[in-house]
Amino acid sequence: MIGKIVERRLGRSRRMHPAFFAALLLMVSGCASGGIRSGAEEIAGPLDPLAVTAEVFVDTASGAFVLVDLDENMLRFMHGDETVWEAPVGTGTGLLLESDVGDWEFSTPRGVFEAKYKEELPVWYLPDWYFVENELPLPPQDHPSRRIEGQLGVAAVYLGEEIAIHGTNRPELLGQRVSHGCIRLENRYAQRLYHNVQMGTPIVIVGGEHLASEPPPPATRPTERQDQPEDPLGGVPTQQILDDLASHLQAGDETAAWVPLASRLITRGLKDDAIALRGLLALAGTAGSDALNWEFGTFLADAFTRGSWRAVVSLARIDEQSRARATAAIVDATMALYPGSALDERAPWPTRRLPNGILGPEGQAGWDALLAAERHYRDRVLAASLEGGE
Repeated sequence: MIGKIVERRLGRSRRMHPAFFAALLLMVSGCASGGIRSGAEEIAGPLDPLAVTAEVFVDTASGAFVLVDLDENMLRFMHGDETVWEAPVGTGTGLLLESDVGDWEFSTPRGVFEAKYKEELPVWYLPDWYFVENELPLPPQDHPSRRIEGQLGVAAVYLGEEIAIHGTNRPELLGQRVSHGCIRLENRYAQRLYHNVQMGTPIVIVGGEHLASEPPPPATRPTERQDQPEDPLGGVPTQQILDDLASHLQAGDETAAWVPLASRLITRGLKDDAIALRGLLALAGTAGSDALNWEFGTFLADAFTRGSWRAVVSLARIDEQSRARATAAIVDATMALYPGSALDERAPWPTRRLPNGILGPEGQAGWDALLAAERHYRDRVLAASLEGGE
């Protein structure tokens, strides 16, 4: 079982990802009907969704999305036309592995995709090409030798079964064409992206057309198996982390030193640390800049999505002003990360995650505040839509 690496052209263009097609149809129908839309601006004239390219999406989006540029090997987390943050990535080599058991193309696909699911401390289950490339015997699909921890870094956002944006234990290779198709990020950015996105958040991959004419990079073998990185905040008291996070937010921290602090508080809060979750929610809207407040809102939206019951009870137990700021942040971020219409019956309004009437006094105040924030969001977006149509 010997594999041979050969060059593969990357020049073919990809159409819109099928899973995103229905969402775009709703956006287009929203344009025609004048409905409220949170994920894209109106596009003048008739639009054939099948003909929409990644470039057109980037030009017309007003919500949040992930942009990967294969020409620059850069990832940008976008909020409309504003770059929230950016970082270098490693992308597919474009090489082809041929063998007697199968052929594999190691290119990063282009087009419009969506976040299918995400995972902290992901485990890599080795595909067949790994064994072919390393001239190893091919084990059964469920064999323990296929399981590797640490190779995908601290977090991963999956576009599909075989393509992900994930961390790496080889940050020195970022900015190059070095992967087998996945998009590699430095671990601190992989952690940040994990909290930024929701399921369904668009991931737009552009560029790469010219790579077909470039010589392929040298083939690289996978690195040795790595242990998961240690948690530097493991023994730090919750209140100290909260105090440090508050200082970073209020100072308008542009270094992203606040990210691991917020991440650790979410993990603790969703497990059993009520102080962590209440303290995190109470910090909504206290950052030194609008941009930082909005991104911190994506972390709160992530915490609510992953632990709605705990979050709504925690909302009920913080003061009224903090509760109003937190619910507004959760709603704004959740809807900005959704690419469809706010009128869509599938729109992910936070209150849809919890049934009303059975929360009891411990959670009802939190749920009511979320509902009020949703109504305010609808009124605000509707007013903006009517103003834009004048």
